[in-house]
Amino acid sequence: MNYQNADKKYDFLLNIGFTLNEAKIYLTLIQYNELNGYEVSKYSGVSRSLAYDVLERLVNKGFVLKCTSNTNIYKALDYEKLIEKINHNNQNNLLIAKEKLKDCSIKEKESEFIFNIKGFDKFISKAKSLILEAKKEISLSLWKNEFDLIKDELEIAIKKGIKIYIFSFDNIELENAYIFSYKISDPEKLFPYRRTTIIIDGYNTLLGENIGEKSISTFTSNHALTSLATDEIVLNIFWYKLISSRNLLGKCLTSANFLMVLKCLKEELNIDFNMTKNFMVFDFQFGGERSGD
Repeated sequence: MNYQNADKKYDFLLNIGFTLNEAKIYLTLIQYNELNGYEVSKYSGVSRSLAYDVLERLVNKGFVLKCTSNTNIYKALDYEKLIEKINHNNQNNLLIAKEKLKDCSIKEKESEFIFNIKGFDKFISKAKSLILEAKKEISLSLWKNEFDLIKDELEIAIKKGIKIYIFSFDNIELENAYIFSYKISDPEKLFPYRRTTIIIDGYNTLLGENIGEKSISTFTSNHALTSLATDEIVLNIFWYKLISSRNLLGKCLTSANFLMVLKCLKEELNIDFNMTKNFMVFDFQFGGERSGD
C-alpha cells in the first residue's frame, strides 16, 4: 500500500489547519458518529498512545465533543459548524495578525536609519523610486542635469496630485510644480560642487553629489538630518523670494550678476567671512578673497 497516496485523502483538512492525526480522527468520528477512545484508535489507525492526546486537542479546539461517563465517548462537531468555527477563528486570527504586523511596521518606520549609496547611477535610481513612492509632497534642491534624469517620475507624481517644490540656480521648468529658480545661465561658476537634495513627505531624505561612480550619497529618515535639509531648501527659497521681490537680478541672469547681488547683500547686512556657514563656497564665490572684495 502506498501510504503517501493514502494520506492525500486528508489534504483538504490539512489545508485548513488540521494535523494528519487530527484529520484521521475527525473523519473517523464523522463516519462512525460516536466512539470511545479505544474505538477511535482502532478505526482511525492512530496509535492509542497518541489518540487520546489528539482527541483532547480536538476537544479543546471545539472540533470534537466529549461526553464524560464511566467511559468517555467522543463525537465530531457537525461539519457545517466546524467550517463556520474555523472561518470565525481565522478571521479573528487575521485581525490580530494585522494589528501585530501594523505595530511592527510602525516601529520599523520610526527607526531613524542612515544608509550610504555608492555611485551616481544608484543615486538616481533611488531618487526615482522614492519619487514614485511619495504620498503627499516632494521638496527638491537640484541642478538641471539631475532634474532632467528624474523629470518623468516627477511628472507622474504631479499627475497623482502630489505637490512638488523645487529650488534651483539652473533654469528649471515643470508644469504644475512650485518652482523657485534663479535661471542663471552659467550656474556652474557659482559652486565647487553640485549637490542634490530630495525630501519625500517630510520623512525620507536623499542627499548626494554627482562625481560619477565615486559618488557617495546618503538616504535617511533621521529627523535631524531631514530637518536640516528642509531648512536649507526653505532658506534658499527665502533668499530667492527676497532677491526677486527687490528685482535685484534684473535681466542679466549670469553668475557674475548673481555674485554682485550677493556682494551688495553681504555689505548691506554686514556679513563677513567669519559669519558664513560654508567657508568653501564663500571662498569659491569670491575668488578666494576672504574680505569678499
